[in-house]
Amino acid sequence: MADPFIEAVKGGIGGFSEAISLSEDLDKVAKQVSDLGKKEIAARAEWRRKAAVVNGDYAFLNAVEEYNRVKEAQVMREQVKQQVIAQYGRDAWNKVEEIERRQKEDFAKIYTADGLDKKKLFQVKLACFAAALFITLILWANGIIHEMSVAFYGE
Repeated sequence: MADPFIEAVKGGIGGFSEAISLSEDLDKVAKQVSDLGKKEIAARAEWRRKAAVVNGDYAFLNAVEEYNRVKEAQVMREQVKQQVIAQYGRDAWNKVEEIERRQKEDFAKIYTADGLDKKKLFQVKLACFAAALFITLILWANGIIHEMSVAFYGE
């Protein structure tokens, strides 16, 4: 007949190893999420850095170029609007505007200025906290935390 203490230790070690593998999996997921938008964030940071360096007359020239791009986009939008209305009717253009408005709202809800998905980031943080809590509880329940404190601080 097996000693109950040994069985409890074996069960604790099995749970501990399972918690370690779970924490490793969560670590991999967190790394993938953090790598998700690094290139986009780096590109935005580079753009901001370059925009901050622009001085004097160059700022004026950049403003003129941006105005020209905006004006060109507005003209193109009006041309597309006329084509859609001519081909499909006014209702089709109203639907296009509705889709555009919905897409802008969805994008604004999901992404921050750095391009991170707020909901997924919160879920990863919550999962990491839960894993840390779980591991701590297992260590505490098996008395390992007490043994470590005794070994470190003495009795």
